Amino acid sequence: MRKMSYLCSMKRNILILFTCLCAYVSAYAGVTTYEFKNIKWASQVGATPCDGKTDGWTCDKEASEYMTGRTDAQGRLYSQGVSVKTGTSGAGATSVKSFTSVRRIDFNFCQNASKGRGIIYVQVGDNPYDSIVVTKPATSGSGVYLRDSIVRLSTPYSGKIRFWISCTENAINLNAISIRAEEGGTNPFTQATYQLVTDAKQLKDSDLVIFGVADGVTNKIMGYYDPEVSKNNIHAVAAKYAHNRTEVEANEEMAYLFHYLPEPGGTNGVWYIEDVGYGDLFLVADGGRTKNKLTLWDKIESPSYGNFGMWTITIADDGAAIVENQGTSERKFMQYNATDQLFGCYADRNSQTKVALYRYTEAIGTDEPAIAAPMVNFGNVPLYSSTPLPPVSSSKTIEVNANKLTEDISAQLKEGSIFSLSATTLDRDGDQLTISFSASEEGHYVDTLVLSSTGVVKQVPVMVNVIGVKTVAEAVQANDFDMIYLNDVVVTKKYDKYIFVRDETGSMLIYDTENPTTGKPYGQGLENGHVLTNVQGRFKNYYGVPEITPTAAWTVATQKQTCLPEIVEKVDSSDVCRYITVTPDTKHQTPYTIVDQFNTGIYVDEEEPFDAVVMIVHDELQLWLVSQTPMTDLQNSRCTMHNAKLIRNGRFVIVHNDHVYNILGNEDATDR
Repeated sequence: MRKMSYLCSMKRNILILFTCLCAYVSAYAGVTTYEFKNIKWASQVGATPCDGKTDGWTCDKEASEYMTGRTDAQGRLYSQGVSVKTGTSGAGATSVKSFTSVRRIDFNFCQNASKGRGIIYVQVGDNPYDSIVVTKPATSGSGVYLRDSIVRLSTPYSGKIRFWISCTENAINLNAISIRAEEGGTNPFTQATYQLVTDAKQLKDSDLVIFGVADGVTNKIMGYYDPEVSKNNIHAVAAKYAHNRTEVEANEEMAYLFHYLPEPGGTNGVWYIEDVGYGDLFLVADGGRTKNKLTLWDKIESPSYGNFGMWTITIADDGAAIVENQGTSERKFMQYNATDQLFGCYADRNSQTKVALYRYTEAIGTDEPAIAAPMVNFGNVPLYSSTPLPPVSSSKTIEVNANKLTEDISAQLKEGSIFSLSATTLDRDGDQLTISFSASEEGHYVDTLVLSSTGVVKQVPVMVNVIGVKTVAEAVQANDFDMIYLNDVVVTKKYDKYIFVRDETGSMLIYDTENPTTGKPYGQGLENGHVLTNVQGRFKNYYGVPEITPTAAWTVATQKQTCLPEIVEKVDSSDVCRYITVTPDTKHQTPYTIVDQFNTGIYVDEEEPFDAVVMIVHDELQLWLVSQTPMTDLQNSRCTMHNAKLIRNGRFVIVHNDHVYNILGNEDATDR
């Protein structure tokens, strides 16, 4: 039996009610949501259909068909619902229940990929009807994606809800209806819940988290380590999810405690994850090169696997999380194995199903009026240089939730110089709000969104970090782990994960990694001479080599540039990553080794001097051979092109203007 003393000490009473009723509690106070599952407009939650007597809808006119949904290129599932085509125009239904003080009705629908027109009508009781005009999709292919349209009633009406759809082209597919009324369900923010995390910035130190499955259909979560079940992975246990997968039923025994460890000198950090049932035992990837081992251990480091208890986390906006172990185990990506119904670690981040993280969210209170809204963080945004300098801008839409308010919500910004709002008044039962920004200078901008109603005030941080795009010379002066955006650069050499690039100011290295969207390297297919735009990533000075680890895909220009090596007079440690020509004297021992790291297969002739095109890759000035050309005529060598001449004295030397330099660029008068 697992030790539960830690859980008891937390003194948390977490209860989430999931029922088989047709009406599902949505994310707004006073809202009842119905999903439609067949052409007779019966609604259901899970697998329990309504009986048409106590809840649900009675069919006024049947529709054409029910469509279960589709999966897009990113693996996201979109329900499509009941299809009303031109031949069944006018199809609709009437609610069995009557609703009091209906103030707003949301319709969730989609169309064909590129067609679909008509009108959605809605009526409360015997009051005048209202309507939503559905136009053709603005962009071809976008019609299949679900979206919400709102009917907001200026006067609250009471009675049964009736809707019908007039279709004039192709089809309109209705998925769900949400009704705001006095009979609405409880706002989940009035009780403790486990909410889906859609941005890693939402995670905080000491968060309680449940590991779910990010496929939109699997009703499993990660259990606890049990050596009697398996020593190589952690079993899955049954769970209940909200219909839209934004919540999962609370289960304290399956929760894990997240600890954040900032990276010294940088903005990124790592997590170590404690099993709160056992206490003082941590999730580790201890699999070496052969096993998908995900287990518990009493330490987060080991001589064999390094930081095998440390994890980095990136999360897509649909909740799919990449949880990557920082140890040396080859299998380091935590995923769900649908075949064996277990959670393990795998070498390929896309070989199994990604996990989803559900964070424990405290209640805002059931008895008192309250407002809840998430922090708004635009993150790092590049500001590209041009004349004149254009401002950079973006927008985010958030859900503002509320409980027991009697007046609408006022929305204001304390500063308002960079950020702006789509509205200054929000619905008292909660609403959507779009926050935008526009900036033309670098800077870390912070403002405060103030939401208030009847004496209730909620302050929400709003921030963006606008980063100027840098030249290579500017970028190499950055601090480790700084986010860097580069001006256009040219690929001078690509070898495995090493992508050497340069602009007019200098050279540096891109150390390639896998694109989480494709599971393939960012630099796949790159060749010498390719011009890269929108290069971005984290900077690090790796033992004297300035490099960027990419965080997003760049754009590759179709036109290549010719990359000739530079002919230099002096070379020192600041020249790391340069693509240069040197003329060594191979008859005598040289102080720096030319390494055939690029596997050129070139044979170094020890009897004859040659021109060597090399990459300087370490602060010790190790030279990686790119190509070589035998020198038959010393007077035509690359050195003589700079009024230099070769001195055979057993070292790489360059003579220029009667001064002798070794390859470090230090003048050595004794060799004059």
